[in-house]
Order: sequence, then structure tokens, then C-alpha cells
Amino acid sequence: MTRLISLASFCFLIAVALPMSAIVAAIPPWSSEQDAALGFTYSYPRSLFSRIEGDGKPSFHYFVSQGSEAKLMVGAWNNREGRTPAGFKRWLLANAGGYDELTYRPRGRSWFVLSGYRENNIYYEKVMFSCAGGVVNVLAITYPTDQRDLYDPVVEQMEDTFRPARRC
Repeated sequence: MTRLISLASFCFLIAVALPMSAIVAAIPPWSSEQDAALGFTYSYPRSLFSRIEGDGKPSFHYFVSQGSEAKLMVGAWNNREGRTPAGFKRWLLANAGGYDELTYRPRGRSWFVLSGYRENNIYYEKVMFSCAGGVVNVLAITYPTDQRDLYDPVVEQMEDTFRPARRC
């Protein structure tokens, strides 16, 4: 009986994963980038996002969607304040705003994710500390709720390829 349940679970996972991977694979080409100053890496589908000018912060990269209201930002900075992941998360929730409809918030020792809804958008923010806590790395994306079938697997791929700074 246990074997049958395991086989059924495996088949279900394959049935769910294959369509998602097919969606992501159908969005070519992907660009893989590495920040010149801090060395964090990220990827994004060039057919969905175009780079735009940012606010002049070094090691921050901004993108907008060509076909929707989706926005992407990746960046890193030196953690001169000495914040911990838990402390920075508390600060964000208390000061940054927009976290009222928080639906997903996993965490580890050196990282955390905040995700949920802001008006008609879904947001996903992953924050990773690297270099023994000396660098804070962030991947943040927002996209329209009605386009989640397109963007959810894209976010999963971006999250999987986002790597923290290696230059300390």
C-alpha cells in the first residue's frame, strides 16, 4: 500500500512539474548575469523583461516587463549596519510597508522570503546574506495576479538561479 501511495505521489509530481518546466522552457532566451562589483548572479527571460535605468545605486539592476506591469529588481549592498536576517526581516515588515497580505515566508539561517499580494499584484522577495553576513542580496519581483500562470514558473526559475555575492 505504501509503495502504491509513493508511486501515485511521484506520478502527481511529474504531472505538475513537466507542464511548469515546459512553460519556462518555452520562454527563450534566458540571460544569466553576474554583478561586476559584488559578484552575485541572477537570470531572467529576455523575452519578458527589459533592463531600465535605476536610481544610481551600485550593484542594483532594474527591469520591467514588455507585456505587462511586472517589475524585477536584483541587487546587493554591504551590510554596514550589521543587521541579521531576522533583524532585517523585522525592519522590512515594520518600515517598508506593503506586507499586509503576506502569504508565504520561509526562512533559513542566512536567508528569508516574503511573498503575498499587494492590490492586484503578487510580490516575491528573496533576501540572502553572504560573506559571513557582510553582504545583503535581494531578488524582488511583482507581477499581475491574473498573469500568475505565466510568472509563477518564471519566478521559480529565477529564484533557483539567484546566487549571493561571492566578493566580500
